[in-house]
Amino acid sequence: MSRITNLGDQLLSDEPALISSLDFGACVAQGTGTGPSLLIGDMSQISLMQPAGASFLDYRMAHLANAGDLVLVARRDPSFEAYLKDARGLNDITFLTAGTPNGNAVTANAITDDQVQKTLVAAARQHGGLTIKSYLTTGTTWHLAREIGQAAGCKIHVSGPSSRLSKRANDKLWFTRLARGVIGTDAVPPTMSAFGPGAAAAIALRYGKSGQDVIVKVPDSAGSTGNIRLQSELFAHQTQERLKDLIMDRLHATGWADHYPILVGVWDKDVTNSPSVQLWIPLAKDGPPVALEVFEQKVLGQTGLFVGAVRSTLPHALQQELATQAIGIAALLQRLGYYGSCSLDSVICRQDDGKNHVHWIECNGRWTAVSIPLKTLNTITSDSPPDGMVVVQQSLQGPAIDAAQAARALDGVLYRRRPGAAQPEGVILLSPPNGARDLVANLLVFAGSQADADKLTATALQRLRNRPTN
Repeated sequence: MSRITNLGDQLLSDEPALISSLDFGACVAQGTGTGPSLLIGDMSQISLMQPAGASFLDYRMAHLANAGDLVLVARRDPSFEAYLKDARGLNDITFLTAGTPNGNAVTANAITDDQVQKTLVAAARQHGGLTIKSYLTTGTTWHLAREIGQAAGCKIHVSGPSSRLSKRANDKLWFTRLARGVIGTDAVPPTMSAFGPGAAAAIALRYGKSGQDVIVKVPDSAGSTGNIRLQSELFAHQTQERLKDLIMDRLHATGWADHYPILVGVWDKDVTNSPSVQLWIPLAKDGPPVALEVFEQKVLGQTGLFVGAVRSTLPHALQQELATQAIGIAALLQRLGYYGSCSLDSVICRQDDGKNHVHWIECNGRWTAVSIPLKTLNTITSDSPPDGMVVVQQSLQGPAIDAAQAARALDGVLYRRRPGAAQPEGVILLSPPNGARDLVANLLVFAGSQADADKLTATALQRLRNRPTN
């Protein structure tokens, strides 16, 4: 632990704002306090994320709500709200929207929306406090807390890290430094920072000419959104100038706006698994970080597009190794003032000697597509957690339908809360299914065994593919 302490002290010495940016006045504190919660699914401040209002994924945070809580979304979906009440049993929830007329983040609009402010201030004043739980905690989240607290005259808590630490934790290059410091130089794939187009091309060319695939990443984007994979064959007759143009063209196609540095690294070969360790990092005074579970991500395509996850089936010893390393990294984050949900993504590579090697890829310093359904499942099945669990997040071709139509298509397998009656298996809609063009199947499926959960998932997807559209 002394190593963690020394690393933390050095990082705080280099960047005091990791903790000092928690100071938003006497009316704001980090943690969970008295009164209801305000849940915000705003993802608009994640680099390269689609504009606020273009997706309904922000509704996922509603599954973490309790009676009396408030949920802020970019745009309302009455059909999904009715589903949450009727099937999930989420009663006495106040849904709010601040809209995005000026393209700002929903959270930013909530600061200037008089009606939203009036509702939030009244709730905080009535209960003597309010806790903001945001999908991603940003400076805007903390500013919103201060506005509410000053107007209500009571303490507003923020369930998340400081804005500076949130930004750093979600930066893949900064995380690389963190993982190397805690575990060692081999904790991550060969990775370098590039501060310009020429440097990016030169680093990629050096890696590529050694016969390895290369990955170029926008470091603060989520998942595979800003990933550009360059296969080794590409480098055989490539000049640095041509490679520079290729990298720039492909990065700009993702929406990247020439912000440096960017990450250039080796794309691991012989990858057998993509595990993710789900963590809860409490305030330091409340104990050490907790590794909740290890999941394996289902990814598609050359850049690793996330389409779902299941509980890991890796050998127990390997899962323990993953959890131990993840807790070490989480302990350093806690030392820097981190609080809240967090997950660490990795890959398992098969080495030439047949042994497995762990490479850490990124930190999700926020709620995620896995942590939200995991928390949801643990809440609704607290007495007897099921062994089988599947998270689905993929588009299905064909006309989009609303939540009511999806519920009818899933009749008989859809989870419906019945007080006093346990449901051993079921399907939960995590977000509204009506996408911009296709149906978005964002599901939590659970059953007594993983085999049964897999079968139930197949049934649910088949029903949604064959869905009626009226």
